[in-house]
Amino acid sequence: MNSSFVMGNRSETPCFYIDADTIRGWPRESNTALCKFGVTGKSPVVRCRENETALQEKWGIEADLELVFVATGRITGAEKEIADYTRPWLPDPFQENAEWRRCPPRELARTAVLVAEDRRR
Repeated sequence: MNSSFVMGNRSETPCFYIDADTIRGWPRESNTALCKFGVTGKSPVVRCRENETALQEKWGIEADLELVFVATGRITGAEKEIADYTRPWLPDPFQENAEWRRCPPRELARTAVLVAEDRRR
């Protein structure tokens, strides 16, 4: 995956990102976390704060999200395939097309990279 320059509220190129909730003990006390993945043209840090606000306002879930993974390149075109592949990790309160998952964030990142690489073949 490529790296990209992020400045202010915008990203130079679209970024695939993963945010993870640290309020419930991840990474020290729990292997899993509530994670949000997606593709954004905004700064991934800005998007992380927006996701945290949306969790509280839309679903009443208090969270302390932390940006844990950012990549650019082909992975940004594999968002739907990543969502389909990781659908078993979709937590109950979210609709089927949501990009929220309850899983180990590192496993989600590895899966996303592998799905994107497989898509290229």
